[in-house]
Amino acid sequence: MAATPRTAIACPQEELTARLAPGASREEMGWLRRLLEGSRNKVVILDDDPTGTQTVSGVDIVTRWSTGLLAEMFRSPERAFFILTNSRSLPEPEARALTREILERVCEASQIAGRPFTLVSRSDSTLRGHYPAELDEAEAVLKERLGKELWGRVLFPAFIEGGRVTFDDIHWAEVGGRLVPVGETEFAADPALGYTSSNLRDWVVEKSRGTARPEQVVSLPLEVTREQGPSGLLEIILAAPRGVTFIPNAVTYDDIRFVTIAFLEAEARGREYLYRTAASFVPVYAGVELRPPLSPEELGSYVWPHAEAGGLVVVGSHVGKTTAQLEALLALPGTTGIELSVPAVLDEATRQGEITRVVQEMHRELQRGQDVVVYTSRSVLREVASLDYLEIGKRVAAALVEIVRSLSVIPRFIIGKGGITSSVLATDALECTRARVLGQVAPGVPIWQLDDGSRLPRGLFVVFPGNVGSPRTLADTVMLMRRT
Repeated sequence: MAATPRTAIACPQEELTARLAPGASREEMGWLRRLLEGSRNKVVILDDDPTGTQTVSGVDIVTRWSTGLLAEMFRSPERAFFILTNSRSLPEPEARALTREILERVCEASQIAGRPFTLVSRSDSTLRGHYPAELDEAEAVLKERLGKELWGRVLFPAFIEGGRVTFDDIHWAEVGGRLVPVGETEFAADPALGYTSSNLRDWVVEKSRGTARPEQVVSLPLEVTREQGPSGLLEIILAAPRGVTFIPNAVTYDDIRFVTIAFLEAEARGREYLYRTAASFVPVYAGVELRPPLSPEELGSYVWPHAEAGGLVVVGSHVGKTTAQLEALLALPGTTGIELSVPAVLDEATRQGEITRVVQEMHRELQRGQDVVVYTSRSVLREVASLDYLEIGKRVAAALVEIVRSLSVIPRFIIGKGGITSSVLATDALECTRARVLGQVAPGVPIWQLDDGSRLPRGLFVVFPGNVGSPRTLADTVMLMRRT
């Protein structure tokens, strides 16, 4: 099947709102609760960057995967935990190898703890990621290590908080107050992980390079969800042959709840699935209560009593939304911006001098009580000499790690802007092995409390995705952190 042709259409939010149906009833919520309570499975979420925690609270995330640590996570009382892989920043062969390494240890830990698990591969709501490579590798390991024969896959990229929804099998992203087919956005032009299709049925075929046939992709239409509820969806799921990929349509959390009920019911009847999802599916499937963003008072109870300086914001993402947010933040009084030159960092002759300059300016301004914003130059370098796009990103991320590792004062808070940026700061710069997701500081923007063994014990770390929020959200987050 040919990929869906590119279009110039956009769907106004008002049109979509007019199509909405009433919310889930008490009976349906009770059905979901009973299914969650009846499942023994731990939910293990492999997160290809740390923004997958943007909808949950009271959940742990680990950045290392020793069998002992994973067995400890399996024994914890919570139904779910995250493993931060940061695989989106890797070339595909390395992402596959990493998936295998981690999942082999997950299988060992599951057997040690005596608790089965369901795997969720959490990835980008704008469809950037190593699909289907990571899922292919995961299925192979599950079969080799545990003898699992999965019934199928579920591709569920809806992210309600971020304005990414699926209807008519087309995945849409909110851009400037309108919903645009995701294949028409800047995300589809990603140099390393781009694509052309907006229709998810076509997208699966496109990304599989033809190994997935059109008849192996099954839609779960919004009309069935709204008119027949979970029972109608379950009928489609149970009638599908083994080995298909399901495409749920969803534009609200109630749609996600109905789909989740249907798959949990299928699992209760002995079927197992592999989920590739964005962040909104995770709290529903894991039974985590959705909460509003944390208040200044709630955040205040977590502020480091030993903080000595202003806050630190590190901006690596270069998508258009981030650049607009950066401009608003730099206009905020009490904020000092320090630009890290990407060309200087990529040139070995100037790299260390550029890093040293940024570190010196950062320390001077932090000690003055300023909130410091270290940001990469905004131009996107698609190739420099023999370096490809992912290698450029890797070298820039390493420079940001070196800058943050040099901290000689304790900032009041740290914000990492961009998924890959946040990941390397947490794991490499701050040496965090385990963190607790406290909640969100804005819709889709999680805040972690780092473990005691990190370089900033029990410190606050905001994981700010590159493509979430309004132009004011980053500045508003800094203002919120100042008030705590």
